[in-house]
Amino acid sequence: MMLTMNSELSKLLTRLNAPVGVKPATREHIAELKRKSEAAAYKDHVARKNKKLMDLTGLNTHFLSCRFDNYICERKDQFDAVEKAKKYCEKFSEYSALAKGFLFSGTSGTGKNHLASAMVNELVEKNHFVVLLSVMDLLARVRESYKDPSISEDKLINDFLRPDLLIIDELGLQRGSVDEVLWLTRIIDKRLYAKKPTSFITNLKKSELQELLGERAYGRVLESVGLGVLFSWPSYRGKRTGGSNE
Repeated sequence: MMLTMNSELSKLLTRLNAPVGVKPATREHIAELKRKSEAAAYKDHVARKNKKLMDLTGLNTHFLSCRFDNYICERKDQFDAVEKAKKYCEKFSEYSALAKGFLFSGTSGTGKNHLASAMVNELVEKNHFVVLLSVMDLLARVRESYKDPSISEDKLINDFLRPDLLIIDELGLQRGSVDEVLWLTRIIDKRLYAKKPTSFITNLKKSELQELLGERAYGRVLESVGLGVLFSWPSYRGKRTGGSNE
């Protein structure tokens, strides 16, 4: 039976003008080729998905290369800050289940955005949808909805609910109007109820943030935070010409 099959295959290869020495692939070889093809297709799918997620992060080009390993540490509290950020990313599923984000506070130039961007890059590589945008950009989107009747309040809220992690930068730079505070509180509330963590970056001290936001909004910010890091060291700006944590 096997000899007959081999003979028929040889005749077929001859009719197809196959080069001498060509042999039909075994089932094992075909299975291996299929496995490699599927692995390559999956790798390409993940790469395309990650690129799409990265395009949606809101990171400007200055922060795309920010990583944990290129964050400049000179003091123990800086090393501690990096370790806390790493652990947040490692345990993101646990923080996310509790809708807990992080709060980075400290004066400008201390590396808050670099470390937050490193976290964005890390989480996106793990297929999480993360968005970092300034509070002014967030409120600008709200104001745009007033002019565009096709953007309902529900749609706007749903857009802010989409990210697995929403990081609001420059909290405290807004004007502090009642409308702004109400919208900010509403977005935080909706994300808390949806079990979606929200994080914050601010240059203000706690007392200043509390005064600006008011008790209710400030309370919701604190309720959203599972990790707080105070960047209490001097600014990097102007210290180096080569690289910095800005």
